[in-house]
Amino acid sequence: MKISDILKQDNSPLVTVTHDTTILTASHRMRVEKIGCVIVSPDGKQPEGIVAVRDIVYNLSEHWGEAPKGDEFAYLNQPVSAIMRSPVKTCTLDQSLRDVLHIMWHFHFLHVPVVDNQGEMCGIVSIDDVIKFSIPEMQLEARVLHERVALSGQRPLE
Repeated sequence: MKISDILKQDNSPLVTVTHDTTILTASHRMRVEKIGCVIVSPDGKQPEGIVAVRDIVYNLSEHWGEAPKGDEFAYLNQPVSAIMRSPVKTCTLDQSLRDVLHIMWHFHFLHVPVVDNQGEMCGIVSIDDVIKFSIPEMQLEARVLHERVALSGQRPLE
């Protein structure tokens, strides 16, 4: 399945913020939109960085340390550029679902922005999308294999 097919069926919002947006504002946008990341972009088209919930939590624990010091949440007023991952790994509309799964697995990402032929963002694929759209493909492959075994006259493996 191509990424373009997934974007036609999935309406996950692509939410962007600028590099000077505070971590608190970005986390609020994620909660309101019910999403797991925001893309940092100066113009909403070119990805400059990405900030996921995981990045915020990991950085919070880094600032918190093992014992409270009293100013742990001050870091939430820092710009997202302080914690964003950059450069951003992207995929294209003509790449396959398996290509994106490989990117996610290799780099430990849960989200991959999609860019068009001009390099402008046009969507995002999450690990939820990969799972949702992979299951029917796997079921089809399993069904085809079972039918081949049945036609060969051999007993299928259990």
